[in-house]
Amino acid sequence: MKRFGVLFTGIMILALVFMPSVVFADDPITQQDIDEGLAFCDEYPVRLVLDGEEIIFEEGDMPPVIIRERTLIPARAVFEAMGGVVDWDEEKEEVQVALDDTIVVLTIGSNVAWVNEEAQILEVPALIIARPGELYGRTMIPARFTAEALGCEVDWEDVDRTVIIASPYLPEEENGEEGEGGDEENGENGGETGEPGTGELPFGFAPLPMMNERAAQRLIFIDVGHGGRDPGTTGDKGKPNELDEKTVNLEIGLYLRDYLREAGARIYMSRETDRFIVTDERPEMANNMGADLFVSIHNNASETSLQANGTEVHYYSKVDEEERDEKELYGIYSKDVAERVQKEMLRALGTFDRGTKSSPRLIVLNRTAMPAIVIEGAFLSNTGDLALIRSEGFAQRYAYATAKALIEIMNETF
Repeated sequence: MKRFGVLFTGIMILALVFMPSVVFADDPITQQDIDEGLAFCDEYPVRLVLDGEEIIFEEGDMPPVIIRERTLIPARAVFEAMGGVVDWDEEKEEVQVALDDTIVVLTIGSNVAWVNEEAQILEVPALIIARPGELYGRTMIPARFTAEALGCEVDWEDVDRTVIIASPYLPEEENGEEGEGGDEENGENGGETGEPGTGELPFGFAPLPMMNERAAQRLIFIDVGHGGRDPGTTGDKGKPNELDEKTVNLEIGLYLRDYLREAGARIYMSRETDRFIVTDERPEMANNMGADLFVSIHNNASETSLQANGTEVHYYSKVDEEERDEKELYGIYSKDVAERVQKEMLRALGTFDRGTKSSPRLIVLNRTAMPAIVIEGAFLSNTGDLALIRSEGFAQRYAYATAKALIEIMNETF
């Protein structure tokens, strides 16, 4: 894939209200907020993907930053890359972003923006933000407002901390509706035509047990990560043999679907084809269907170390408004599921044990009502793990381990 080198000297934009908290005029962003956000994202970098291609930042550039749960991204890197024009009027302290027939104008400190000369109210005004010790700051403007005013789509992938922006020129893709017309009992997603898997077990692996009657009544929502214009992370990026995570995840998901169906499980797949689904819609689909367990299939990458490798499973132990825990509400703890899946994954893949992790910030974990886990099988950014991912049988072993863990723990629990 093409990588955009980013060299800019000025304009940055305040982006994306991805979390529910809101900053109002009587609660202004302080320099302490900015300093804390910059420090946090220095340690845990944020990726930026435009139209499926990651934007790479040169040394000295300002990379994406999260301040008060809002992601800050560079205006020029995004809007100029899609053919727009970004201008700064120092005298008026105005930022102007133009794309085709739309012009967005924002003024520093003002909660009023102008879209083609029509006034719009902002939750957060444009700001000038400087790193600690810097003499001159960079201009920040609300990116969700600006991007959507220009016809773009914006999403946030919490698993690997990625801002995803799709320009208005991309062809429309299916957006992950809730399987209208599908048969939820049989796990058939209406309208999808995923290739049927063979259900063939990995060489040398024992047949999977059947679900008992009570466990088989529970609905498992299988979320296949990324898809469509969202590739996820990419192994050997820029090379002829580059490999997108979305492709690996889908192969795993289809094997997992077949293994669980043959064991008598009730399942529903978020996707069975290469289609884009907004991250927020995934937990919403599971909630609306009344799923009993949410399992998200992913593989990993590291922005900071090519040595990072291995398998990890994320979970979030929830309680409801009445302080009832997962066991009381659903009969099973997400932590227990995560630990069982981690154990079987290590046996099946032989990967380094990165353990299980409580991750309440992940959208698919904190917005699902039911117990939920996110599986990160191996690192596409690590040479050894990538070779394993490319090896014959990886997807089958990943799926087998997950299916075995789910079947066994649900049979024991129910």
